[in-house]
Amino acid sequence: MTDTAQPAYRVLARKYRPNTFSELIGQDALVRTLGNALSLGRLAHAFVLTGVRGIGKTSTARLLAKGLNCIGADGTGDATLEPCGMCEPCQSIATGHHVDVLEIDAASHTGVDDAREIIEGVGYRPVSARYKIYIIDEVHMMSKSAFNAMLKTLEEPPDAVKFIFATTEIRKVPVTILSRCQRYDLRRVPAAMLTKHLSMICEREFIAADTDALAAIARAAEGSVRDALSLLDQAAAMAADKLTNNLVADMLGKPGRSESHTILSAAMNGDCGVALAAFEAAYSRGSEPEALVTDLLDLIHLASMQAAGGTDEALIESERAMVAGLAKAGIARLGRAWQLLLKGHAELGQAPNPAAACEMLIIRLAHAAQMPTPAELMQKIPQTPNESPSTAQTTRTPDSNMPAPSAQRAQEQPDSDQFNPAMMELTSLNSIVDLAETKGEMLLAARIRNHVRLVSLQPGNLQIALAGAAPDQLAGDIAGFLNQWTGQRWFVSLSEFGSEKTLAEHQHESDEKLRDAIANEPLVARILDVFPGASIDEIKNPETTITEITVGSNDALLGTNADDEEMLG
Repeated sequence: MTDTAQPAYRVLARKYRPNTFSELIGQDALVRTLGNALSLGRLAHAFVLTGVRGIGKTSTARLLAKGLNCIGADGTGDATLEPCGMCEPCQSIATGHHVDVLEIDAASHTGVDDAREIIEGVGYRPVSARYKIYIIDEVHMMSKSAFNAMLKTLEEPPDAVKFIFATTEIRKVPVTILSRCQRYDLRRVPAAMLTKHLSMICEREFIAADTDALAAIARAAEGSVRDALSLLDQAAAMAADKLTNNLVADMLGKPGRSESHTILSAAMNGDCGVALAAFEAAYSRGSEPEALVTDLLDLIHLASMQAAGGTDEALIESERAMVAGLAKAGIARLGRAWQLLLKGHAELGQAPNPAAACEMLIIRLAHAAQMPTPAELMQKIPQTPNESPSTAQTTRTPDSNMPAPSAQRAQEQPDSDQFNPAMMELTSLNSIVDLAETKGEMLLAARIRNHVRLVSLQPGNLQIALAGAAPDQLAGDIAGFLNQWTGQRWFVSLSEFGSEKTLAEHQHESDEKLRDAIANEPLVARILDVFPGASIDEIKNPETTITEITVGSNDALLGTNADDEEMLG
Protein backbone atom coordinates (compact mmCIF):
# COMPACT_ATOMS: atom_id res chain seq x y z
CA MET A 1 0.00 0.00 0.00
CA THR A 2 1.41 3.37 -1.01
CA ASP A 3 0.42 6.76 0.31
CA THR A 4 -0.23 9.43 -2.26
CA ALA A 5 0.75 12.85 -1.01
CA GLN A 6 -1.92 15.46 -1.46
CA PRO A 7 -0.79 18.53 -3.40
CA ALA A 8 -0.11 21.51 -1.14
CA TYR A 9 -2.90 24.05 -1.01
CA ARG A 10 -2.05 27.27 -2.79
CA VAL A 11 -3.53 30.27 -1.03
CA LEU A 12 -5.72 32.59 -3.07
CA ALA A 13 -3.31 35.51 -2.75
CA ARG A 14 -0.68 33.47 -4.67
CA LYS A 15 -3.04 31.61 -6.95
CA TYR A 16 -4.63 34.80 -8.29
CA ARG A 17 -1.51 36.92 -8.55
CA PRO A 18 -1.83 38.72 -11.91
CA ASN A 19 0.02 37.17 -14.84
CA THR A 20 -0.61 40.08 -17.23
CA PHE A 21 -1.11 43.79 -16.81
CA SER A 22 -4.75 43.38 -17.86
CA GLU A 23 -5.28 41.32 -14.68
CA LEU A 24 -3.78 44.05 -12.48
CA ILE A 25 -6.84 45.78 -11.02
CA GLY A 26 -7.08 49.38 -9.90
CA GLN A 27 -3.82 50.60 -11.50
CA ASP A 28 -5.01 51.91 -14.86
CA ALA A 29 -2.78 55.01 -14.81
CA LEU A 30 0.34 52.92 -14.21
CA VAL A 31 -0.52 50.45 -16.99
CA ARG A 32 -1.28 53.25 -19.45
CA THR A 33 1.99 55.07 -18.71
CA LEU A 34 4.14 51.96 -19.04
CA GLY A 35 2.33 50.99 -22.25
CA ASN A 36 3.02 54.38 -23.80
CA ALA A 37 6.66 54.25 -22.70
CA LEU A 38 7.12 50.84 -24.36
CA SER A 39 5.38 51.83 -27.60
CA LEU A 40 7.38 55.08 -27.85
CA GLY A 41 10.69 53.47 -26.90
CA ARG A 42 11.09 55.79 -23.90
CA LEU A 43 11.39 53.24 -21.13
CA ALA A 44 13.49 54.41 -18.19
CA HIS A 45 16.42 52.45 -16.76
CA ALA A 46 15.16 52.64 -13.14
CA PHE A 47 11.71 52.57 -11.58
CA VAL A 48 10.44 52.93 -8.02
CA LEU A 49 7.00 51.56 -7.19
CA THR A 50 5.40 52.79 -3.98
CA GLY A 51 2.12 52.29 -2.16
CA VAL A 52 0.50 50.44 0.74
CA ARG A 53 0.92 46.72 1.21
CA GLY A 54 -0.77 44.25 -1.09
CA ILE A 55 -1.71 46.49 -4.03
CA GLY A 56 0.61 44.96 -6.61
CA LYS A 57 4.09 46.49 -6.33
CA THR A 58 6.04 43.20 -6.54
CA SER A 59 3.57 41.78 -9.07
CA THR A 60 4.05 44.86 -11.25
CA ALA A 61 7.83 44.49 -11.02
CA ARG A 62 7.64 40.85 -12.13
CA LEU A 63 5.19 41.66 -14.93
CA LEU A 64 7.49 44.41 -16.17
CA ALA A 65 10.46 42.03 -16.07
CA LYS A 66 8.51 39.44 -18.07
CA GLY A 67 7.29 42.02 -20.56
CA LEU A 68 10.78 43.39 -21.19
CA ASN A 69 12.26 39.91 -21.77
CA CYS A 70 9.31 38.18 -23.48
CA ILE A 71 10.21 36.74 -26.89
CA GLY A 72 6.75 35.42 -27.74
CA ALA A 73 5.56 31.88 -28.29
CA ASP A 74 7.41 31.72 -31.61
CA GLY A 75 10.63 33.22 -30.23
CA THR A 76 10.53 36.35 -32.41
CA GLY A 77 8.55 38.70 -30.17
CA ASP A 78 9.69 42.06 -28.87
CA ALA A 79 9.24 43.77 -25.50
CA THR A 80 5.54 44.05 -24.73
CA LEU A 81 3.14 45.04 -22.00
CA GLU A 82 1.28 41.75 -22.46
CA PRO A 83 3.86 38.94 -22.02
CA CYS A 84 2.82 35.66 -23.60
CA GLY A 85 3.52 33.53 -20.54
CA MET A 86 4.52 30.65 -22.84
CA CYS A 87 8.12 31.41 -23.76
CA GLU A 88 11.09 30.29 -21.69
CA PRO A 89 11.86 33.76 -20.21
CA CYS A 90 8.22 34.24 -19.12
CA GLN A 91 8.00 30.84 -17.47
CA SER A 92 11.35 31.01 -15.70
CA ILE A 93 10.70 34.56 -14.46
CA ALA A 94 7.27 33.50 -13.18
CA THR A 95 8.87 30.73 -11.12
CA GLY A 96 11.71 32.98 -9.96
CA HIS A 97 14.47 30.93 -11.60
CA HIS A 98 15.65 33.19 -14.42
CA VAL A 99 19.37 33.85 -14.17
CA ASP A 100 19.10 37.42 -15.51
CA VAL A 101 16.21 38.54 -13.30
CA LEU A 102 17.43 38.90 -9.71
CA GLU A 103 14.85 39.51 -7.01
CA ILE A 104 16.49 40.86 -3.87
CA ASP A 105 14.92 41.43 -0.46
CA ALA A 106 16.48 44.63 0.85
CA ALA A 107 15.43 43.79 4.41
CA SER A 108 18.05 41.01 4.47
CA HIS A 109 20.55 42.69 2.13
CA THR A 110 21.01 46.08 3.73
CA GLY A 111 24.77 46.62 3.75
CA VAL A 112 27.31 48.14 1.43
CA ASP A 113 28.72 44.68 0.64
CA ASP A 114 25.35 43.68 -0.81
CA ALA A 115 25.33 46.84 -2.90
CA ARG A 116 28.87 46.04 -4.07
CA GLU A 117 27.70 42.64 -5.35
CA ILE A 118 25.00 44.35 -7.40
CA ILE A 119 27.50 46.85 -8.80
CA GLU A 120 29.89 44.06 -9.82
CA GLY A 121 27.09 42.05 -11.44
CA VAL A 122 25.91 45.05 -13.47
CA GLY A 123 29.15 44.96 -15.47
CA TYR A 124 28.28 41.59 -17.06
CA ARG A 125 25.86 41.35 -19.93
CA PRO A 126 22.69 39.22 -19.66
CA VAL A 127 23.26 35.51 -20.14
CA SER A 128 20.11 34.71 -22.11
CA ALA A 129 17.61 37.51 -21.69
CA ARG A 130 17.18 40.82 -23.43
CA TYR A 131 17.71 42.75 -20.18
CA LYS A 132 19.32 42.04 -16.85
CA ILE A 133 16.79 43.20 -14.27
CA TYR A 134 17.30 43.84 -10.56
CA ILE A 135 14.08 43.82 -8.53
CA ILE A 136 14.80 45.18 -5.02
CA ASP A 137 11.84 44.81 -2.68
CA GLU A 138 11.43 47.07 0.39
CA VAL A 139 14.30 49.18 -0.88
CA HIS A 140 13.93 51.68 1.98
CA MET A 141 15.56 49.07 4.27
CA MET A 142 18.94 49.55 2.63
CA SER A 143 21.54 51.44 4.63
CA LYS A 144 22.72 54.92 3.78
CA SER A 145 26.13 53.56 2.75
CA ALA A 146 24.50 51.03 0.42
CA PHE A 147 22.43 53.77 -1.22
CA ASN A 148 25.49 55.97 -1.68
CA ALA A 149 27.44 53.07 -3.21
CA MET A 150 24.72 52.59 -5.85
CA LEU A 151 24.34 56.21 -6.89
CA LYS A 152 26.82 56.17 -9.77
CA THR A 153 25.66 52.82 -11.13
CA LEU A 154 22.01 53.85 -10.85
CA GLU A 155 22.65 57.08 -12.74
CA GLU A 156 24.53 55.52 -15.66
CA PRO A 157 23.87 51.77 -15.84
CA PRO A 158 24.67 49.70 -18.94
CA ASP A 159 22.00 49.71 -21.64
CA ALA A 160 20.97 46.13 -20.91
CA VAL A 161 20.34 46.72 -17.17
CA LYS A 162 17.09 47.81 -15.53
CA PHE A 163 16.41 48.50 -11.85
CA ILE A 164 12.93 48.12 -10.33
CA PHE A 165 12.55 49.21 -6.70
CA ALA A 166 9.47 48.60 -4.54
CA THR A 167 8.73 50.18 -1.16
CA THR A 168 5.95 50.97 1.26
CA GLU A 169 7.99 53.77 2.87
CA ILE A 170 8.87 56.11 0.04
CA ARG A 171 9.87 58.92 2.44
CA LYS A 172 12.72 56.78 3.76
CA VAL A 173 14.31 56.50 0.31
CA PRO A 174 16.95 59.23 -0.22
CA VAL A 175 16.05 61.91 -2.73
CA THR A 176 19.33 61.21 -4.52
CA ILE A 177 17.93 57.77 -5.37
CA LEU A 178 14.45 59.02 -6.24
CA SER A 179 15.83 61.64 -8.62
CA ARG A 180 17.43 58.87 -10.69
CA CYS A 181 14.21 56.83 -10.99
CA GLN A 182 10.78 57.11 -12.51
CA ARG A 183 8.32 57.05 -9.61
CA TYR A 184 4.95 55.28 -9.80
CA ASP A 185 2.45 55.58 -6.94
CA LEU A 186 0.13 52.60 -6.89
CA ARG A 187 -3.35 53.38 -5.65
CA ARG A 188 -5.55 51.64 -3.12
CA VAL A 189 -8.15 49.55 -4.89
CA PRO A 190 -11.69 50.97 -4.37
CA ALA A 191 -13.97 48.79 -2.26
CA ALA A 192 -16.54 48.40 -5.05
CA MET A 193 -13.88 47.19 -7.51
CA LEU A 194 -12.40 44.87 -4.90
CA THR A 195 -15.85 43.42 -4.17
CA LYS A 196 -16.30 42.55 -7.87
CA HIS A 197 -12.86 40.97 -7.95
CA LEU A 198 -13.69 38.81 -4.92
CA SER A 199 -16.99 37.81 -6.50
CA MET A 200 -15.18 36.64 -9.64
CA ILE A 201 -12.76 34.57 -7.56
CA CYS A 202 -15.63 33.03 -5.58
CA GLU A 203 -17.26 31.90 -8.82
CA ARG A 204 -14.04 30.24 -9.95
CA GLU A 205 -13.46 28.61 -6.57
CA PHE A 206 -17.12 27.51 -6.18
CA ILE A 207 -17.53 29.55 -3.00
CA ALA A 208 -21.09 30.65 -2.23
CA ALA A 209 -20.89 34.18 -0.89
CA ASP A 210 -23.35 36.99 -0.21
CA THR A 211 -22.47 40.29 -1.81
CA ASP A 212 -22.72 41.97 1.60
CA ALA A 213 -20.14 39.53 2.99
CA LEU A 214 -17.70 40.26 0.17
CA ALA A 215 -18.27 44.00 0.59
CA ALA A 216 -17.43 43.69 4.30
CA ILE A 217 -14.19 41.89 3.41
CA ALA A 218 -13.34 44.56 0.84
CA ARG A 219 -13.88 47.36 3.37
CA ALA A 220 -11.77 45.55 5.98
CA ALA A 221 -8.93 45.14 3.46
CA GLU A 222 -8.66 48.95 3.11
CA GLY A 223 -7.71 48.81 -0.55
CA SER A 224 -5.21 45.94 -0.29
CA VAL A 225 -5.89 43.09 -2.73
CA ARG A 226 -3.63 40.69 -0.85
CA ASP A 227 -5.38 41.43 2.46
CA ALA A 228 -8.76 40.89 0.82
CA LEU A 229 -7.74 37.53 -0.63
CA SER A 230 -6.26 36.40 2.68
CA LEU A 231 -9.48 37.34 4.48
CA LEU A 232 -11.52 35.54 1.81
CA ASP A 233 -9.37 32.44 2.30
CA GLN A 234 -9.95 32.58 6.05
CA ALA A 235 -13.69 33.20 5.74
CA ALA A 236 -14.13 30.36 3.21
CA ALA A 237 -12.40 27.93 5.56
CA MET A 238 -14.43 29.14 8.51
CA ALA A 239 -17.77 28.99 6.70
CA ALA A 240 -17.17 25.83 4.66
CA ASP A 241 -17.44 27.83 1.44
CA LYS A 242 -20.78 29.47 2.41
CA LEU A 243 -20.07 33.09 3.28
CA THR A 244 -22.72 35.25 4.93
CA ASN A 245 -22.55 38.79 6.22
CA ASN A 246 -22.96 37.75 9.87
CA LEU A 247 -20.25 35.11 9.58
CA VAL A 248 -17.77 37.59 8.11
CA ALA A 249 -18.72 40.11 10.81
CA ASP A 250 -17.99 37.50 13.48
CA MET A 251 -14.65 36.71 11.91
CA LEU A 252 -13.63 40.37 11.66
CA GLY A 253 -14.95 41.31 15.10
CA LYS A 254 -17.11 43.95 13.45
CA PRO A 255 -20.87 44.43 13.31
CA GLY A 256 -22.66 43.60 10.12
CA ARG A 257 -23.60 46.54 7.94
CA SER A 258 -27.27 45.99 8.69
CA GLU A 259 -26.54 46.00 12.45
CA SER A 260 -24.60 49.25 12.19
CA HIS A 261 -27.45 50.77 10.18
CA THR A 262 -29.98 49.64 12.79
CA ILE A 263 -27.97 51.25 15.59
CA LEU A 264 -27.39 54.48 13.70
CA SER A 265 -30.90 54.92 12.30
CA ALA A 266 -32.47 54.20 15.70
CA ALA A 267 -30.15 56.69 17.41
CA MET A 268 -30.80 59.33 14.74
CA ASN A 269 -34.57 58.84 15.31
CA GLY A 270 -34.12 59.22 19.05
CA ASP A 271 -35.02 55.59 19.79
CA CYS A 272 -32.31 54.94 22.34
CA GLY A 273 -33.71 51.58 23.49
CA VAL A 274 -33.60 50.01 20.03
CA ALA A 275 -30.11 51.38 19.39
CA LEU A 276 -28.75 50.00 22.67
CA ALA A 277 -30.39 46.61 22.08
CA ALA A 278 -28.81 46.38 18.64
CA PHE A 279 -25.42 47.28 20.10
CA GLU A 280 -25.79 44.62 22.81
CA ALA A 281 -26.57 41.99 20.16
CA ALA A 282 -23.53 43.00 18.08
CA TYR A 283 -21.24 43.15 21.11
CA SER A 284 -22.33 39.72 22.36
CA ARG A 285 -21.35 38.27 18.98
CA GLY A 286 -17.83 39.64 19.35
CA SER A 287 -18.03 43.03 17.67
CA GLU A 288 -15.47 45.46 19.08
CA PRO A 289 -16.76 48.91 20.17
CA GLU A 290 -14.00 50.68 18.25
CA ALA A 291 -14.92 48.79 15.07
CA LEU A 292 -18.58 49.65 15.59
CA VAL A 293 -17.95 53.37 15.94
CA THR A 294 -15.68 53.25 12.87
CA ASP A 295 -18.51 51.65 10.89
CA LEU A 296 -20.99 54.26 12.13
CA LEU A 297 -18.61 57.01 11.03
CA ASP A 298 -18.34 55.39 7.61
CA LEU A 299 -22.13 55.33 7.25
CA ILE A 300 -22.40 58.98 8.36
CA HIS A 301 -19.75 59.92 5.79
CA LEU A 302 -21.53 58.07 2.97
CA ALA A 303 -24.88 59.61 3.93
CA SER A 304 -23.38 63.11 4.14
CA MET A 305 -21.80 62.74 0.72
CA GLN A 306 -25.16 61.75 -0.73
CA ALA A 307 -26.99 64.54 1.12
CA ALA A 308 -24.47 66.99 -0.33
CA GLY A 309 -25.29 65.89 -3.88
CA GLY A 310 -22.79 63.08 -4.40
CA THR A 311 -23.55 59.85 -6.27
CA ASP A 312 -24.05 56.36 -4.89
CA GLU A 313 -22.21 54.55 -7.68
CA ALA A 314 -19.53 53.28 -5.28
CA LEU A 315 -22.16 51.60 -3.09
CA ILE A 316 -23.35 48.04 -3.51
CA GLU A 317 -27.06 47.59 -4.14
CA SER A 318 -27.93 46.55 -0.58
CA GLU A 319 -26.31 49.69 0.88
CA ARG A 320 -27.99 52.26 -1.33
CA ALA A 321 -31.36 52.20 0.39
CA MET A 322 -29.91 52.46 3.91
CA VAL A 323 -27.56 55.30 2.97
CA ALA A 324 -30.36 57.16 1.17
CA GLY A 325 -32.54 56.84 4.27
CA LEU A 326 -29.81 58.28 6.50
CA ALA A 327 -29.17 61.11 4.03
CA LYS A 328 -32.73 62.38 4.59
CA ALA A 329 -31.64 63.58 8.05
CA GLY A 330 -29.87 66.47 6.32
CA ILE A 331 -26.32 67.75 6.41
CA ALA A 332 -26.78 69.72 9.67
CA ARG A 333 -27.86 66.67 11.71
CA LEU A 334 -25.39 64.35 9.99
CA GLY A 335 -22.56 66.79 10.66
CA ARG A 336 -23.51 66.98 14.32
CA ALA A 337 -23.60 63.16 14.53
CA TRP A 338 -20.18 63.00 12.86
CA GLN A 339 -18.67 65.32 15.46
CA LEU A 340 -20.18 63.33 18.34
CA LEU A 341 -18.98 60.01 16.94
CA LEU A 342 -15.52 61.35 16.13
CA LYS A 343 -15.08 62.65 19.66
CA GLY A 344 -16.48 59.42 21.08
CA HIS A 345 -14.08 57.36 18.98
CA ALA A 346 -11.16 59.16 20.61
CA GLU A 347 -12.67 58.63 24.06
CA LEU A 348 -12.93 54.85 23.63
CA GLY A 349 -9.18 54.40 23.99
CA GLN A 350 -9.19 56.28 27.30
CA ALA A 351 -12.23 54.60 28.81
CA PRO A 352 -11.68 51.76 31.32
CA ASN A 353 -14.64 49.94 29.75
CA PRO A 354 -14.91 50.55 25.98
CA ALA A 355 -18.33 48.87 25.78
CA ALA A 356 -19.77 51.19 28.44
CA ALA A 357 -18.18 54.17 26.68
CA CYS A 358 -19.79 53.08 23.41
CA GLU A 359 -23.20 52.79 25.09
CA MET A 360 -22.81 56.29 26.53
CA LEU A 361 -21.90 57.52 23.06
CA ILE A 362 -25.06 55.97 21.60
CA ILE A 363 -27.15 57.61 24.35
CA ARG A 364 -25.58 61.02 23.60
CA LEU A 365 -26.15 60.52 19.89
CA ALA A 366 -29.81 59.61 20.38
CA HIS A 367 -30.32 62.62 22.68
CA ALA A 368 -28.57 65.09 20.39
CA ALA A 369 -30.30 63.77 17.26
CA GLN A 370 -33.64 65.13 18.49
CA MET A 371 -32.30 68.58 19.27
CA PRO A 372 -33.26 71.16 16.64
CA THR A 373 -30.55 72.66 14.50
CA PRO A 374 -29.77 76.40 14.83
CA ALA A 375 -31.65 77.09 11.58
CA GLU A 376 -34.72 75.27 12.89
CA LEU A 377 -34.58 77.25 16.14
CA MET A 378 -34.45 80.50 14.22
CA GLN A 379 -37.46 79.48 12.13
CA LYS A 380 -39.45 78.83 15.31
CA ILE A 381 -38.86 82.39 16.55
CA PRO A 382 -41.63 84.61 15.11
CA GLN A 383 -40.66 87.98 13.74
CA THR A 384 -42.91 91.01 14.17
CA PRO A 385 -44.21 92.33 10.82
CA ASN A 386 -42.54 95.49 9.50
CA GLU A 387 -39.66 94.90 11.88
CA SER A 388 -36.20 94.87 10.33
CA PRO A 389 -33.10 93.46 12.06
CA SER A 390 -31.26 96.63 11.15
CA THR A 391 -33.72 98.95 12.96
CA ALA A 392 -31.34 99.62 15.81
CA GLN A 393 -28.54 101.14 13.83
CA THR A 394 -30.62 102.77 11.11
CA THR A 395 -32.77 104.84 13.49
CA ARG A 396 -30.06 106.05 15.84
CA THR A 397 -28.48 109.46 15.29
CA PRO A 398 -24.80 109.43 16.17
CA ASP A 399 -23.37 112.26 18.17
CA SER A 400 -21.55 114.80 16.02
CA ASN A 401 -18.27 114.01 17.73
CA MET A 402 -18.62 110.24 17.31
CA PRO A 403 -16.68 108.70 14.47
CA ALA A 404 -18.80 107.52 11.58
CA PRO A 405 -18.82 103.77 10.83
CA SER A 406 -15.70 102.74 8.99
CA ALA A 407 -17.66 101.54 5.96
CA GLN A 408 -19.36 104.96 5.70
CA ARG A 409 -16.07 106.82 6.05
CA ALA A 410 -14.55 104.68 3.33
CA GLN A 411 -17.37 105.66 0.97
CA GLU A 412 -17.05 109.35 1.78
CA GLN A 413 -13.29 109.50 1.35
CA PRO A 414 -12.02 110.29 -2.15
CA ASP A 415 -9.41 108.12 -3.81
CA SER A 416 -5.93 108.77 -2.49
CA ASP A 417 -4.67 109.57 -5.98
CA GLN A 418 -7.25 112.37 -6.32
CA PHE A 419 -7.08 113.63 -2.71
CA ASN A 420 -6.07 117.26 -2.17
CA PRO A 421 -5.47 118.22 1.50
CA ALA A 422 -6.04 121.89 0.71
CA MET A 423 -9.63 121.05 -0.28
CA MET A 424 -10.30 119.30 3.04
CA GLU A 425 -11.57 121.49 5.87
CA LEU A 426 -10.17 120.32 9.22
CA THR A 427 -13.03 121.07 11.61
CA SER A 428 -12.88 118.06 13.95
CA LEU A 429 -10.58 115.39 15.29
CA ASN A 430 -12.31 112.97 12.94
CA SER A 431 -11.18 114.98 9.92
CA ILE A 432 -7.58 115.05 11.23
CA VAL A 433 -7.65 111.27 11.79
CA ASP A 434 -9.07 110.74 8.31
CA LEU A 435 -6.28 112.89 6.85
CA ALA A 436 -3.62 110.90 8.73
CA GLU A 437 -5.08 107.59 7.52
CA THR A 438 -5.24 108.88 3.96
CA LYS A 439 -1.54 109.73 4.17
CA GLY A 440 -0.72 106.28 5.54
CA GLU A 441 0.19 107.49 9.04
CA MET A 442 -1.82 104.81 10.84
CA LEU A 443 0.18 105.02 14.08
CA LEU A 444 -0.41 108.77 14.37
CA ALA A 445 -4.11 108.29 13.62
CA ALA A 446 -4.37 105.64 16.36
CA ARG A 447 -2.61 107.87 18.88
CA ILE A 448 -4.92 110.80 18.14
CA ARG A 449 -7.94 108.52 18.44
CA ASN A 450 -6.88 107.06 21.79
CA HIS A 451 -4.96 109.86 23.56
CA VAL A 452 -6.23 113.25 22.36
CA ARG A 453 -9.08 115.26 23.92
CA LEU A 454 -10.18 118.24 21.82
CA VAL A 455 -10.20 121.62 23.59
CA SER A 456 -10.54 123.94 20.58
CA LEU A 457 -9.92 123.87 16.86
CA GLN A 458 -9.52 126.89 14.62
CA PRO A 459 -7.84 127.16 11.19
CA GLY A 460 -4.12 126.86 11.91
CA ASN A 461 -4.65 126.52 15.68
CA LEU A 462 -5.33 123.30 17.59
CA GLN A 463 -5.54 123.07 21.38
CA ILE A 464 -5.67 119.59 22.92
CA ALA A 465 -5.38 117.73 26.21
CA LEU A 466 -3.65 114.37 26.43
CA ALA A 467 -5.17 111.26 27.96
CA GLY A 468 -3.69 107.95 28.98
CA ALA A 469 -0.11 106.99 28.17
CA ALA A 470 0.29 109.50 25.36
CA PRO A 471 3.83 110.02 23.95
CA ASP A 472 5.43 113.28 25.07
CA GLN A 473 6.13 114.35 21.51
CA LEU A 474 2.58 113.73 20.23
CA ALA A 475 1.63 117.43 20.00
CA GLY A 476 4.81 118.19 18.04
CA ASP A 477 4.20 115.27 15.72
CA ILE A 478 0.67 116.44 14.98
CA ALA A 479 1.88 119.98 14.24
CA GLY A 480 4.68 118.78 11.96
CA PHE A 481 2.44 116.52 9.91
CA LEU A 482 -0.31 119.16 9.59
CA ASN A 483 2.24 121.70 8.36
CA GLN A 484 3.52 119.21 5.81
CA TRP A 485 0.11 118.04 4.60
CA THR A 486 -1.76 121.35 4.40
CA GLY A 487 1.06 123.68 3.40
CA GLN A 488 -0.05 126.03 6.19
CA ARG A 489 1.42 126.99 9.54
CA TRP A 490 -0.21 125.08 12.41
CA PHE A 491 0.17 125.71 16.15
CA VAL A 492 -0.67 122.78 18.40
CA SER A 493 -0.77 123.65 22.12
CA LEU A 494 -1.40 121.51 25.19
CA SER A 495 -3.97 122.29 27.83
CA GLU A 496 -4.31 120.79 31.29
CA PHE A 497 -8.07 120.98 31.04
CA GLY A 498 -10.06 118.92 28.57
CA SER A 499 -13.57 117.80 29.34
CA GLU A 500 -14.20 116.34 25.88
CA LYS A 501 -13.87 112.56 25.45
CA THR A 502 -11.38 110.95 23.13
CA LEU A 503 -12.61 109.49 19.85
CA ALA A 504 -12.02 105.99 21.22
CA GLU A 505 -14.20 106.76 24.24
CA HIS A 506 -16.90 108.13 21.95
CA GLN A 507 -16.73 104.95 19.88
CA HIS A 508 -16.99 102.73 22.95
CA GLU A 509 -20.01 104.71 24.15
CA SER A 510 -21.56 104.43 20.71
CA ASP A 511 -20.98 100.67 20.66
CA GLU A 512 -22.61 100.29 24.07
CA LYS A 513 -25.65 102.25 22.91
CA LEU A 514 -25.85 100.06 19.81
CA ARG A 515 -25.48 96.92 21.95
CA ASP A 516 -28.31 98.07 24.21
CA ALA A 517 -30.48 98.92 21.23
CA ILE A 518 -29.85 95.53 19.70
CA ALA A 519 -30.59 93.74 22.97
CA ASN A 520 -33.98 95.50 23.05
CA GLU A 521 -34.84 94.42 19.53
CA PRO A 522 -37.85 92.06 19.80
CA LEU A 523 -36.20 89.39 17.65
CA VAL A 524 -32.91 89.45 19.59
CA ALA A 525 -34.76 89.54 22.89
CA ARG A 526 -36.62 86.37 21.92
CA ILE A 527 -33.34 84.69 20.96
CA LEU A 528 -31.81 85.58 24.32
CA ASP A 529 -34.87 84.08 26.01
CA VAL A 530 -34.64 80.85 23.99
CA PHE A 531 -30.95 80.39 24.86
CA PRO A 532 -30.45 80.73 28.64
CA GLY A 533 -27.12 82.27 29.47
CA ALA A 534 -26.65 83.71 25.97
CA SER A 535 -25.02 87.11 25.56
CA ILE A 536 -24.24 89.55 22.77
CA ASP A 537 -20.65 88.71 22.02
CA GLU A 538 -19.61 90.82 19.06
CA ILE A 539 -20.99 93.40 16.64
CA LYS A 540 -19.28 92.51 13.40
CA ASN A 541 -20.82 94.89 10.88
CA PRO A 542 -23.47 97.38 12.04
CA GLU A 543 -24.46 98.17 8.44
CA THR A 544 -25.73 94.64 7.64
CA THR A 545 -25.61 92.50 10.76
CA ILE A 546 -27.38 92.82 14.11
CA THR A 547 -24.93 90.89 16.15
CA GLU A 548 -23.33 87.59 16.91
CA ILE A 549 -24.69 85.73 19.92
CA THR A 550 -22.76 83.18 21.97
CA VAL A 551 -25.22 80.45 23.00
CA GLY A 552 -24.87 78.95 26.48
CA SER A 553 -22.69 75.89 26.97
CA ASN A 554 -22.80 74.85 23.31
CA ASP A 555 -20.74 77.83 22.16
CA ALA A 556 -22.80 77.86 18.97
CA LEU A 557 -22.80 81.08 17.00
CA LEU A 558 -25.99 82.39 15.46
CA GLY A 559 -25.77 85.28 13.03
CA THR A 560 -28.75 87.12 11.54
CA ASN A 561 -28.72 89.69 8.80
CA ALA A 562 -31.03 91.29 6.32
CA ASP A 563 -30.57 88.39 3.89
CA ASP A 564 -31.99 85.91 6.41
CA GLU A 565 -35.57 87.21 6.35
CA GLU A 566 -36.79 84.26 4.34
CA MET A 567 -35.24 81.77 6.79
CA LEU A 568 -36.53 83.65 9.85
CA GLY A 569 -40.04 84.03 8.47
